[in-house]
Amino acid sequence: MTPNLDYGVLTPEHREWTDNDLRVIEQFSQLVAARFDILAQGPERSHMIDLAKRALNEARASLGATPSAIPVQLPVSKLKVSDVIEQGWVALSQASLYRAVDSKRFYCVTPKGRSIGKEFPAWQFVQPVPELIAPALAILADQPSSEIHAFWISSADEFNELSPAEMLAGKSFETRADIHPSQQALLDLPARERLRKVIAAATWQHRGMADIIG
Repeated sequence: MTPNLDYGVLTPEHREWTDNDLRVIEQFSQLVAARFDILAQGPERSHMIDLAKRALNEARASLGATPSAIPVQLPVSKLKVSDVIEQGWVALSQASLYRAVDSKRFYCVTPKGRSIGKEFPAWQFVQPVPELIAPALAILADQPSSEIHAFWISSADEFNELSPAEMLAGKSFETRADIHPSQQALLDLPARERLRKVIAAATWQHRGMADIIG
């Protein structure tokens, strides 16, 4: 996806950024931050991440995208495939998005009371989730989509009543008013450690479902 700008006509100080342009900038910034969070290791990790975030915030400011545009909580909405594309959540066509579901990079659900049509839980498009979710989705692949969604959004004892979705993202859902310090400590863990814990929970659920079916 490329911002819809004519660089030959607009000078840097007069570029007219659309909402979609700013969303692309923001998603790219979040992608860089997520990758850095995953890769940064050692005693200087916190300092390195802080420097990276400052640089990203300065870049956003210079382009007209403020740090406040970063979602601090996960959305609870479900989107039609056309909404996912039109709102710029992914840089994919509708066909490519469905192929991404088939390859376990994202997941979708069938709306209640309907036998056709798909909806995409919006939380999975917030960084760093797209970079982390695939291994867990692969473990849950044999389960119905309703069970997969229930796994992600249900509170879990092992996560101090956070959901696996919140644990993976390092962010709480927008419907959660308060965060206990013990929960915040889990959300602040490095991305690799959060992913490891979510994979363990997904493996446990998969084994439980296999025992029920078997």
